[in-house]
Amino acid sequence: MGERGVRNAEVRGSNPLASTTQRSGRSAHSSDAPDDGLIATPEGVEAVAEAIRAAGAFTLDLEFVPENRYVPELGLVQVGWDGGAGAEALEVAAIDPLVVDPSPVLELVGDPAIETITHAAQGDLVILAHRFSVRARSLWDTQIAAAFLGYGDQIGYAPLVESVIGMRLEKGSQYTEWLRRPLTDQQLSYALDDVRYLGTIRERQHAALDADGRLQAVIEECDRLAETAASRPPPEEAYRRVKGWSSLRSRPLGALRQLAAWREREARRANRPPARVLNDRSLLELARAAPVSDDGLRAVRGVDGGLVRRHGDALIRAIREGRDDPPERDQARKPLPPQGEVWAAALHGLVRARSLGASVAPRFVGPRSDIEAVVRWWIEGDRDTLPDLPLLTGWRGDLVGDAIVSWLRGEAALVVDADSPGGIDLQPR
Repeated sequence: MGERGVRNAEVRGSNPLASTTQRSGRSAHSSDAPDDGLIATPEGVEAVAEAIRAAGAFTLDLEFVPENRYVPELGLVQVGWDGGAGAEALEVAAIDPLVVDPSPVLELVGDPAIETITHAAQGDLVILAHRFSVRARSLWDTQIAAAFLGYGDQIGYAPLVESVIGMRLEKGSQYTEWLRRPLTDQQLSYALDDVRYLGTIRERQHAALDADGRLQAVIEECDRLAETAASRPPPEEAYRRVKGWSSLRSRPLGALRQLAAWREREARRANRPPARVLNDRSLLELARAAPVSDDGLRAVRGVDGGLVRRHGDALIRAIREGRDDPPERDQARKPLPPQGEVWAAALHGLVRARSLGASVAPRFVGPRSDIEAVVRWWIEGDRDTLPDLPLLTGWRGDLVGDAIVSWLRGEAALVVDADSPGGIDLQPR
């Protein structure tokens, strides 16, 4: 996707895309028929998919409604692609997922030969993974790329467009009801603007990162985002997300594991947040009390009669089976000794200083847990062999890992550097 002008497609009666291409951020459809610009036929969706395959890359954004749902409800699919044909052309389109299956287009996100360009794609990728079984394979997230170019941790799309392109976007329809039809011209214009400028931003980011030697780091982080969004822990691990789970003894913990797994499956089936199925406090009390009858279930606060009528047998069975098969306790990790805690604090400052000096958002470099893992290796492990830890390998190893090991070995000292962005740096001894 290049920095291109925007043109309308030729309007032909047989062209399913003719009414979906927009010019200069304005809607191409009539104001008295605001839904005319939505693709709502299988033929239209397939035509868009063919055009994207020919282009080899496309921009993507999804509008969705997350409230009171396990997986957000998809309300609109927006895409943009290079029109080619020897002209400077960017075409954009909106697909109505309430009327037609957008899968032929969305499945292209999983094609490693086609680049998908997005911004802050976490929510979009979760929907793709959990509703369409698609895991992104060639992803470029402009928010992640911006974090490696000095734009801070999580810059929004509109500020990034204004900074990179100089275009100020209208965000009046940002919090709107995307499941209601018909959509207005303003809503469609807002939605299509979300894919209109991503290609230009990506091209400029790619060039800057390639020049700075950070391109591979961004590619790796985009793929990590894709993997994280597509992964979903098994229901049997859901109990670890229940507040207070670690306080339970063995048999009640087994009951909680089975109860939380039941709740997770029911939440997925009904597409409701787990807490709307049964809240954490009730789940914990059921695990502790271990009722064996419907009356016992109803005696627990938060367990109403309707829930007992529909799921009483399943709850009692989960409690019984869980108590008979409790999980093994995790081996408690020893806390770092006082010396190690001091080292971790110092290294946290070094990692942050190096990140700021490289104009990379610190959270992409290493959280406190990664720093503590390095300190733990230095205290407990083989110091002559570098472990396979995130901070010591790949681009992180180049940015901070070598410096960390040099400091731990006493080969360099932390010194104040008032002229550097981070305020401190290493000085060889």
